[in-house]
Amino acid sequence: MEVFRMMDDILPQKKGAARQGRPKRAHGEARVGPANVDGYFSADKVVEDYAQAALWVGLWKSERMVFERIFEPSMRLLDMGCGAGRVGVGLWKLGYRRITGIDLSHAMAGRAQALADSLQIPRGELSFAQGDATDLTGVGDAGFGGAIFAFNGLMQIPGRQRRRRALRELARVVVKGGPFFFTTHDRGNPFYAAFWKEERRLWDVGAQDAALTEFGDRYYDSPLGKVFMHVPSRAEILEDLAACGWLYEEDCARCEWADESAQVREFSDECRLWVARRA
Repeated sequence: MEVFRMMDDILPQKKGAARQGRPKRAHGEARVGPANVDGYFSADKVVEDYAQAALWVGLWKSERMVFERIFEPSMRLLDMGCGAGRVGVGLWKLGYRRITGIDLSHAMAGRAQALADSLQIPRGELSFAQGDATDLTGVGDAGFGGAIFAFNGLMQIPGRQRRRRALRELARVVVKGGPFFFTTHDRGNPFYAAFWKEERRLWDVGAQDAALTEFGDRYYDSPLGKVFMHVPSRAEILEDLAACGWLYEEDCARCEWADESAQVREFSDECRLWVARRA
């Protein structure tokens, strides 16, 4: 399986490390938007990469630990940004039987449903559909007991206001007190302090990549295509949760939660795990 979504692909290593240099800038390029994200995740090779992860990586140890602690087996769960079904199928294997996965990409949602069907999982227990996290029209208020936005999916929505719309929509469809799990990268990681210091200088003088909208954005080349990712500060996430109907509960670096397998660490570099509750 090819894996290209590690933090080292998003940000350059510190001086002296093996992968030096910064991504090439694309001044004059149109700002990245939802169409760019959908295009990337709908590409055949990206869908296949995620499908392989659903088959061979499955749930992270840290995800499993959190899910079993915050989600009751009887809950109806929303797996937002479901990709090719890695989390949804993993939840079903843990005994959850009321799971709906939604992804911006028709191709991803279709591949996830094909996987579930191949495993003979009843659609009444696990189903997938296309949808936009920022506009869940057709999904009723308070219809879910809890929600998940795994693998930094929330941070692949360009624009802070769009991300806040997604958080508000998730709050609308989750019951009061319902748990919400998601992950992000961490701009406060000291390993990348020099990189972000230079980025701050570029933004201050208006010399940042013209494709970017906000400080913390990355739009970088990978072997699978050009990928958007917003890398937030912890304070930014706390502000967004409070502004969008969520009560912060806890967060920590993944490495503090669990010792992940080598396969998981290859699939996904260090990130921050968050738990909030519907206000």
